[in-house]
Amino acid sequence: MNELMRTQNHSYTVELRFSAASLVPCEISRRLCLQPTNSSDDFIDSPKYIKRRPFWAYNGEGMIGFQAEWQSLEEGLNFLLRQLASVQPIIIELSQSFEGVWWCGHFQASFDGGPTLSSKILSEVAAYELPLFIDNYFASEP
Repeated sequence: MNELMRTQNHSYTVELRFSAASLVPCEISRRLCLQPTNSSDDFIDSPKYIKRRPFWAYNGEGMIGFQAEWQSLEEGLNFLLRQLASVQPIIIELSQSFEGVWWCGHFQASFDGGPTLSSKILSEVAAYELPLFIDNYFASEP
């Protein structure tokens, strides 16, 4: 299988996420001077429902170069890192109070590989002191 076919069978989404029972999304927005792509201040802690905590998420939508889905996880992370570089110290500070994560969706239509990341991008991601989470999804069609 050639490289073009491999990349067509895989796409990626990337975002910075914070969550916690005590999180107030507008406070994260205020501190980062960014509007979230998605957020919720609902808190459900009931055996009858799926537990859900308030969260705040940002993927750079509306910024030059934004793509809802990326053909390369590295390109998506690089884009988001460039958008957030000026607020890196605040992100690190927020991660002391809230659960922060680089959330990446990996959407695949075949089992012929997955993302590869350079040591440079791994180093940049690690500098934010947040874990990298890759959630995999399989679909029969790309």
